[in-house]
Amino acid sequence: MSATRLAYRYAKSLLDLAVEKGQVAAVHSDIETFSSALKSRDLMLLVKSPTIHADRKSTVLKAIFGDKFNAITTEFIDIVMQKHRGEFLPDIIRSFSDQYKQHVGIVTATLVLASPVADNSLLEQVKKIIIQQTGKKSVELTTEVDPTILGGFVLRFEDKLYNASIGHKLDLLKKEFMVNKYVREF
Repeated sequence: MSATRLAYRYAKSLLDLAVEKGQVAAVHSDIETFSSALKSRDLMLLVKSPTIHADRKSTVLKAIFGDKFNAITTEFIDIVMQKHRGEFLPDIIRSFSDQYKQHVGIVTATLVLASPVADNSLLEQVKKIIIQQTGKKSVELTTEVDPTILGGFVLRFEDKLYNASIGHKLDLLKKEFMVNKYVREF
């Protein structure tokens, strides 16, 4: 089974259980905290290590997070460790985050501009447009600066890409000039 499919299934089961028990927000908070903790090299090595027994991993993780996490989250992490799937935890966490956003109606978008945004009302307008296009409840908008686009913007969300950059339009114009309609091609 591929890592993506495995991560999706584990994340889906966690989200379904959290929805069933009415603990979605608490489990999401726990998973975000755990994701931040996994940025620690030592913790990541512990979780992914094939030489450390699953019981020892579970004991260490319960000692660190046991009283801070919801029972659902604690048991889920324990099951993942017992099934020797610790190496897939970062993928599971990423998949859970994506499924959680879809469940609560959050769309993730990236806006690429040639220079930093000085006006927050522009970002609010972009968010409103994305909400109208997708029908979602809210937008997580990240901005990036890429001077190579020269001007305009590039907007990515869901499976859509709107490229209204000057650099892109110049490339299209260049391709159009490269085609000579008056020279016969054989």
